[in-house]
Amino acid sequence: MVNRRIGKENSETRQVLLSAAERLMREEGYAEVTSRKLARYAGLKPQLVHYYFRTMDELFETLFHQVTEKYLAAMKEVAQHDDALVRMFQLSCDTTSAALHLEFLSLANHRKSMHAIIAEFAAELNRIEAGIIREAMQRQGIETPEVTPEELATILETVARGLAFGSRINAQRFQNARNVLTGWLDKFGITYRRLSSIPRAEFHEA
Repeated sequence: MVNRRIGKENSETRQVLLSAAERLMREEGYAEVTSRKLARYAGLKPQLVHYYFRTMDELFETLFHQVTEKYLAAMKEVAQHDDALVRMFQLSCDTTSAALHLEFLSLANHRKSMHAIIAEFAAELNRIEAGIIREAMQRQGIETPEVTPEELATILETVARGLAFGSRINAQRFQNARNVLTGWLDKFGITYRRLSSIPRAEFHEA
């Protein structure tokens, strides 16, 4: 069996399709990213979509890798700053990336091939964020944390995503909440010690 010809990965046209798919997915949702609509959105012929991508699954996976590589690179850059913890939270609150990541999660419910690569990204993101938190703990002299950096990274990421999604409904209220949390993280040592002073039994009783 002879494999059909596939366009080069470094092709400008291929990147145009990926950029168009990202915009279309963000603005209208993953369900609207069909080969015909994508081609029309990109101003190209429909045949070109499958010339550069054998299947739509391949296109979505390629796009996911491209988007998340940029995001992880941004997170690694954040880690170089003295106020990395605050910057990390603010980056996670970004509404544009949050909306796109939500679309990919929804897509994974219908395209099982996405599960593994999303899990791989989530694990790497947690590793980087936990490193930022661990560094903040060391600076504040927190040597035996009640909550591990990995657990705290998961909590902060979940809260940040929730704020990013919620801001679409009531931007001002969620911005205020984001400012409160940013203030707490700016004084991380004080915040952490106060929260850690609450006996775990009180949470179980509630």
